[in-house]
Formats: sequence, structure tokens, C-alpha cells
Amino acid sequence: MEPQPPLDTDRALHAVTPVTKAPAETFSRNFIGISLRRAYRLDIRTDEVLPSERAVLEAQATHIRNPEHQAFLAWRRSVLLLVAIMFVPLTVSRFFETWDGPDVPHLGRAFTLLPVLAEAAFCVIAFDQLRNWAKWRKQRRILFVAWAIYFVTPFVVYIYPFREAFDSNALLVQARALIEHETSLHVPLAQARMGVGMVFGMIALLVLGPKVVSLMPGLIRASIVTKLQFPGTTAPGWLMMLAAPFYALFAYIIVLLPYQVTGSWQFLVGNAGVLLAQVFIGVSGRRLTVPLTSEESYHRIHKTWLAYIGILVVSAGFMVYGLSDFIHALHLGKVRVITGVLSFVSNVLLDTLIGTDAIVAAMAYFRRRSVPDPAHESLLRDAEVKLDTFTA
Repeated sequence: MEPQPPLDTDRALHAVTPVTKAPAETFSRNFIGISLRRAYRLDIRTDEVLPSERAVLEAQATHIRNPEHQAFLAWRRSVLLLVAIMFVPLTVSRFFETWDGPDVPHLGRAFTLLPVLAEAAFCVIAFDQLRNWAKWRKQRRILFVAWAIYFVTPFVVYIYPFREAFDSNALLVQARALIEHETSLHVPLAQARMGVGMVFGMIALLVLGPKVVSLMPGLIRASIVTKLQFPGTTAPGWLMMLAAPFYALFAYIIVLLPYQVTGSWQFLVGNAGVLLAQVFIGVSGRRLTVPLTSEESYHRIHKTWLAYIGILVVSAGFMVYGLSDFIHALHLGKVRVITGVLSFVSNVLLDTLIGTDAIVAAMAYFRRRSVPDPAHESLLRDAEVKLDTFTA
């Protein structure tokens, strides 16, 4: 028999790859359905990488040969797509919400529009960066800068003292009339100005609270994804142990406002469940602070995550029941409630993506800087001896 010519893997891959344009595939109903299945799972499956995606990786990321790493990039693509899609209705809704409520001067209105502009800018950048999903180093830097601007802008906005916007008599009289209409009490101008400040303070808490609270579960999910991707590392487990108690603290502080407004016992039960879940995931993170195999990481995380989600779902049920009174008390419409939920979900996904990139980049950075140094090794051994002696 004549010897068979060697197999050209690139041409073979091209032969089985569907002929399609990248934008058409990205925004097709089929790929959006695939992205929904990918994005909300923590175990990134290698068998879900599409032939067309492998072809793109072969062309743009030739160094990514590991099937798990290819699946990780495909997972990032799906997460970014869902976040970009969810940001479209959120941006439109935020724009109309800025014009809701009492009139404020042009400077105050400009400040309220800044978060909308930052959200719209991130939405545009997210759609634009979908074409660079295979170029991880380039894309993650652009996304991180865009996310940082989007995340920080609302905090900068509330540096502006909105009560000063009502210093003119006409606006202050209008605010006082509104307060008197709602309370049926006579309110002096000085107290009306203070009331306006309190109202904007509560608005700031309602706007910034969910953004801060969504950061912690995003970081926890990012730690789990990183541990599954690089099971031999220990940093993700330590991050879970650090993030869980902060999440519990922030969630407790945020829930205090609706609880004080309504006095609903459901908030107490729901908040207790959230605190219990964070204690549980923090303790479980200790089991991930050692190098593991892929199978060990999957089994330890799978059982822990299912129990964690179960506790949060039950707690969320009580929270939602209690929130109905809070929504009624503040006269919040259905649109605000829906956008609030959508904002939390999209921010958790986005923080998972950005957090995963940051953890991987940080681990690579410290790995490259870990050059053997005799002086540092001597100091490390001395510290270990002192630690063993102290804890003996």
C-alpha cells in the first residue's frame, strides 16, 4: 500500500465548518439559545464549542490548543453577548427614568445623565468587542476599562449635593408642596430642603446598593469558574473565603432600608438565609484552597454550589414577598421593578466575566514575577518558622 499523506487538520476543520458570517451567527436565534445554556453554567463544557468557533481560534489564537481553554473563550463570548443584549433595554429605561420625578436645574440633570451615558457606552463597546472574543489579552483590557468607567460613574454622580439644586425658591416651593401633599403637614423651607436631601440619599442607596451587592456574587462565581479552569491553583478558594463575608455584610446593610420602611418579617428571614448562604460558601471555599485535579474540583464545587443556590432561592422567595410592601410604599412601577431585576442579573454576569479575567491575569502576573530570590526565600523560611512556633 502507498503511504497516506499526512492529515491537514486546518483544512479538515475548514471542511466541516459551516459557511456563515460571524455577525449573522452571533446574533442568530440558535446561538443566543446556546449562549443562554453556556453563560449560566459554571462547568464549561468542551463539547459545546462550535466548529466555526474552533476555526476562528485556529486562525486568531493558534496558541490556544487546550480544549478546556477553547471552551473558556467560547463561554466568555456567550456571557458578553447576553450582557450586551440585556444592556439595550436597561439603557433605554435608565434614560427615561432620569426624566422622571421633580424638575432639577441643568447641572443636576447633567449629573443624572452621566450613568446613562456610561451604560450606553459600555453597551456599544460590548457589542463591538464580540468580534474580538478569540483575542483574550486585547479584549479583556478594553472591557475592564469600559467596565470600570461604567461601575464608578454612578458613585461619582452622587458626590454632587442634589439638595443644592433646589436652593432656588421656585424649585424648593415645588418640593415643599409635594411633601405637604404626601404628608398633609406644613413643612418649613429648611426642613423641605433637608427632606429633599434625604430623598436623594435614599435614591442613591437604591441605585448604588444593587451594584455593590451584585459585585460579590459575581466575584464568587468568577472564583469558581477560575478554579474549574485551573484546578491546581489555590487563589480562587481564598478569594471565595474573602468575598463571602463582605457579601453578607453588604446584603445586610442594603436590606435594612426596605425593612425599616415596611417592618416586614420576611426581610428578616430572607436576610438570615443570605447570611447563612455566605457563611456556607465561605467555609466551602476553604476546601478549594489546595491544588486539586479537575475531577476533584468539579465534585467539591458541584455539591457546594447546588446547596448554596438552594439556600439563596429560598431566601429570595421571602425577600420578594417582603419587597411587595416596599414597592407599594414607594410607588415604584412595574417597569422599575423589572429593570431592577434585569440590572442585577446582568451585573452578576458581567462581574463574573470581568472578575474571571482579572483573577486569571493576576495569577499570570504573579507567576511571572515569582523569580527565585535567595534573600526572599530566607525571609520566607524565617516567617514559616516563626509561624510554626507561634501556633504550636
